Amino acid sequence: MTPIGHPHRYTRQQDFSLSGARFKDILLDGVEWAIYDNANFSIHITDKCNADCQFCIAHLRYLHDGVSYHKPFIADHDVYLNRLMEAMHSVQNVNPSISITGGEPTISKRLPDILRAVSQEGSRKRTITTNGTGLGFKVDNSSDTIMDRLIEYRLEHLNISRAHYQTNTNNRIMKMADHLLSDGELREYIQTAKNAVIRPRLSCALLKEGIGTVDAMLRYLDWADSIGVDNVIFRQLMDFGTQAQGAIPIYCEQNVVRLEPIWEELDSRNIMTLYHQVLGYYYYVEVRKFGTIDVASEMADLNLITPQLQRFSAEIGKPCAFEMVYHPNGQLCAGWREEHNVMTQGSSHV
Repeated sequence: MTPIGHPHRYTRQQDFSLSGARFKDILLDGVEWAIYDNANFSIHITDKCNADCQFCIAHLRYLHDGVSYHKPFIADHDVYLNRLMEAMHSVQNVNPSISITGGEPTISKRLPDILRAVSQEGSRKRTITTNGTGLGFKVDNSSDTIMDRLIEYRLEHLNISRAHYQTNTNNRIMKMADHLLSDGELREYIQTAKNAVIRPRLSCALLKEGIGTVDAMLRYLDWADSIGVDNVIFRQLMDFGTQAQGAIPIYCEQNVVRLEPIWEELDSRNIMTLYHQVLGYYYYVEVRKFGTIDVASEMADLNLITPQLQRFSAEIGKPCAFEMVYHPNGQLCAGWREEHNVMTQGSSHV
């Protein structure tokens, strides 16, 4: 029996159901798509990263399908940027939120122009996900930094991936070798963001070798509060099935920390107040309050993505998209693989 107050915790995606009214029809390259009215538009700038996390979801998405993580890209910057603006404009009636991600987006020379394009197009929410190490990078030959451009182009959310509250432990887990970020620098970036009305959030993967218990989560939250962050998400490593092979799936299997017992412990100890649940097509999130901090905890299953897309496409009678991803090769897709569920075409140059 599902406990009162947790209507989706145990049933999760079994409960996920949407009416056709939650989708908007858009014609893309001659095909009519039904796009979820709360969809996100992700700009995947690059597959390059200055970290080497053994739990990297970007790699895992590809390994899940039995292929290596390598993304073809448009070499000509102007062509890439024009394709991006066309793709954003083509779905503007959906008014998606926009997320900038990678790889590590701050190491891409294209980021400043992408920020400007996103600002010009407008959206209901604009977010960048980064490990934070490039926020102080200079832009071209100017004195401006990436953080200055985030402010100039009015981003609203700064999502910083941080595996541990201890800097040395974080750098070891995320295998950070260059451009290391001290607590002082991180605190300064967070305060700068807040002064510019950009809300910072810390994103922490739950790991046995890192943050893996309720008490460790509480220490992480105390540290987050000490550096001025009031928004934290803890993520269970994604479920991915048995087909993925290699070092990353092995690491994930060995280090996964399941959220169900953590949620049960939080309930029994009455540590945080559960006030919201988010049920997505392949993910489930619980949101709690811990003092002044909003604390989300998320679990997701890669194995559910294709069946859910197929299910809703069959019900509605046309291809569906719950999220849209603009890939480095200029293609807009209904997912994180540039050759799957292509919505608009681009041209690739490796």
